[in-house]
Amino acid sequence: MLCSAEVLRFASFRRLRCSRALPLALLAICACTQTQVDDGPSVLVRQVPPSTGNQALAFDGIDDYATTGTAQFPPGTKLQTLSARFQVETINGKHALITLRKDEDSGIELGLRDGLLGAWRVYGNRTLALATTPVSTGEWHHAAYTFDFFTVRLYLDGALVASSTNTPNERTPTTCWLGTLDGEHDLFQGSLDDFRVFTAVRSAEQIANEAAGKSSSGDPDLVLDLPCDEDGGNVLYDRSSAANDGELGDGVDQRMPHRVNSGPASAAN
Repeated sequence: MLCSAEVLRFASFRRLRCSRALPLALLAICACTQTQVDDGPSVLVRQVPPSTGNQALAFDGIDDYATTGTAQFPPGTKLQTLSARFQVETINGKHALITLRKDEDSGIELGLRDGLLGAWRVYGNRTLALATTPVSTGEWHHAAYTFDFFTVRLYLDGALVASSTNTPNERTPTTCWLGTLDGEHDLFQGSLDDFRVFTAVRSAEQIANEAAGKSSSGDPDLVLDLPCDEDGGNVLYDRSSAANDGELGDGVDQRMPHRVNSGPASAAN
């Protein structure tokens, strides 16, 4: 066994292996011990489970909502298309389908007001476009919003129902809300499904095809593609390459919409 003086000499001899700022006793330990560091896997693999059913999300109109990531989402005044399927239980009041926003400063809300499909600026609550005929309750519908630098267009079930040259808020969204304006207002009552965000303007034909149930999954312009077909849990897996996965109710049970059987069109995903 080495005496203390021998330990010190040994530590001095091996000093290059350790920091000179360390006490000598620690230098001796460092010289005699080789630490193995586990750096973990070199690549983290995101595993998205396959869609095994044909489901939607049911919102209670009281406190249910969901949120998603916003990576690669377009600024409000850039080319874009938003779309979703919905089945509303009441046409009274205002009900958000999907909202892209940056705090109170900017954003776009696509939803219903007294049964009329519309789009509004988050800042200033200015109407961008509004349909004139209310939707029917208890039936599945498809809604789409496009902006092409000049014109806002709204489509219901594949048909153009409103347009305007009103200008959206311009900033890039940092939050995406499903079934609400902000987690507290314009809470949707009914079922929602098949949320999509594109960084391009979809043509009238493409929107009509999507409304008829033809899948747009795999489109290179998709930055959000949520078929909402998970078996359970509180995660909504984004099928686009942007990986903007969603969460039900921010993980709070009381605020989570529950899963129900969807309309026939989402089976195309």
